[in-house]
Amino acid sequence: VMTTADLVPFLVAMVIIVFGCLGNSFIILVFLLEYKRSQTVQPYELIVILMAICGIVLELISILWFVAYLLNFCTYFGEMIYKVIDFLLILLPKSVIWLTAWLCFVYCVKIVKVNRRFYMRLKQRLSLAVNFMIAGTALLCISISIPSIFLIKFTTNSTNICRQYYTVKEEQVYSFVFGNMLSLLTSFLPLVLMVVSSLGIVVFLCQHSRNMDKNVTPTGTSHINAHTSVAIMLICLIVLFIACAGTVLSLNLQIAAGQLDVLLADSLTNIIYSGGSPVILIIGTVKLRKCLGQLCCP
Repeated sequence: VMTTADLVPFLVAMVIIVFGCLGNSFIILVFLLEYKRSQTVQPYELIVILMAICGIVLELISILWFVAYLLNFCTYFGEMIYKVIDFLLILLPKSVIWLTAWLCFVYCVKIVKVNRRFYMRLKQRLSLAVNFMIAGTALLCISISIPSIFLIKFTTNSTNICRQYYTVKEEQVYSFVFGNMLSLLTSFLPLVLMVVSSLGIVVFLCQHSRNMDKNVTPTGTSHINAHTSVAIMLICLIVLFIACAGTVLSLNLQIAAGQLDVLLADSLTNIIYSGGSPVILIIGTVKLRKCLGQLCCP
């Protein structure tokens, strides 16, 4: 039976999941209709579509986890199913984080003008580069998520099997190393890429705005407005990521130390990012914002 203390976070999680699924489904639908019309997908659109797909799958898997965790249903699922669920709950959020970082990088390449041979070639072959980014992200996130499986072991003589399934106390060194590698490869490095890419866009826009002020007949105002909207969107994504990643980092350290009662807060933080990012993407992307406006005010 679910207690009152568990009911509140469960209801909060369900509300976030519903909004997240609606937002991610809207993003996928808009870009699929656009692809059906034009038969082309822009590199940034492909990344956003994959972010939305990962977000939806994460939210659906999270429902299973919350039910099993709060209602003690894990014994009905079995240890192997629980390992698969936990593996996906690490793989999918980390994939979304890296895809967000690559989205910042792709926008930086598209917007910022640099007269360097390598940079120009990268801009010309951006679609191919994005395919390599996606493949590399999948390989990295799968590799870094697999070790979590070996930390899960049901204790049959325990009265709280579903909430004490990590063997962090028995494998403290392994757990500590895994937690630090997870933080470095799926939090710190993508954050660096996000910040550098976004700063590059902001600096370029500031320089371009200064040049326009000196120009008697300024041109390209609409492009600057669109680029500014993108920069604000990316900064909002970074702020949301820092808030969620900082919380997850603190919680992961507590989990590695054996404090497994914070697992619920950790899962909530993951779905907050996957549910909040589509809202930012819809507001910040011109195409998505226009489609939402047409849907709300036909």
